[in-house]
Amino acid sequence: MGNCVGRKQEQYSQPRPLHVTNLMELPESYISRIFFLTSPRDVCRLAVVSKQFRSTAYSDAVWQKFLPRQCDNIKIRAVPPLEVSSKRELYFRLCNSILIDEGRKIFWLDRSTTKIGYMLSARELYIVWSENEHYWRWVSRNDSRFTELAELLKVCWLEINGQIVRSHLSAGTNYRVVFVFKFNERADGWSRLPIKFSIKAPDGKETETEKVLEGVAKDGWTEVVAGEFSVRDVEDNDDDPASIKFCMKEVATKRWKSGLLIDGVRIEPKTI
Repeated sequence: MGNCVGRKQEQYSQPRPLHVTNLMELPESYISRIFFLTSPRDVCRLAVVSKQFRSTAYSDAVWQKFLPRQCDNIKIRAVPPLEVSSKRELYFRLCNSILIDEGRKIFWLDRSTTKIGYMLSARELYIVWSENEHYWRWVSRNDSRFTELAELLKVCWLEINGQIVRSHLSAGTNYRVVFVFKFNERADGWSRLPIKFSIKAPDGKETETEKVLEGVAKDGWTEVVAGEFSVRDVEDNDDDPASIKFCMKEVATKRWKSGLLIDGVRIEPKTI
């Protein structure tokens, strides 16, 4: 009798074996949930595993997860108009960067992180005296995606300001601000001249650095990192007016400067 009770207790205490389902037999909704937890690169790799995986990997539901909430708005603002047949195609088009807002900005998604990046053309910046033809003029060049660049003829007061709305960027992301420019053959007045670059966050915190541009090559675009900032929290709408402001300035010496070509400013997510 005692042995029978012992055998029954042993029988009931043993865990029941798990029923393992073949991964290929999972419904598409379950596979989609798995894909949601991966990256675009992983989804592309999984697409070659099976026909069922391929079907899920090409679905709009999966790729919508990797697109920012602004993507429909960006699609409308594209130049030329962006025509795509799927969310997957839209994602890869955005990763290659597109012109928006009458060609005055560039928008892209970082392919590895899906974070948002922008480049503002010179026309999107506030350049002091830029509308006075004695000091600046607007030119076109084949080595820029923008139709117009600002060319400095001669100024003693150099000041270039720009800003970007915080809610247009990706939350939880570190960014850096990069000024893109070059010097032409008429460049003068830059020798041993410190240029101030600054970034001001919505909370009023400001960082400033000085760089000497002397010796910069004239046969290619120069990129100078003005500074970095973090987007910790972003309101889930486009009505948040808070902006990150940035500036390139030299007003202390009143020295006359010339021969600078401004392509624009890039606001790009930092990648590790």
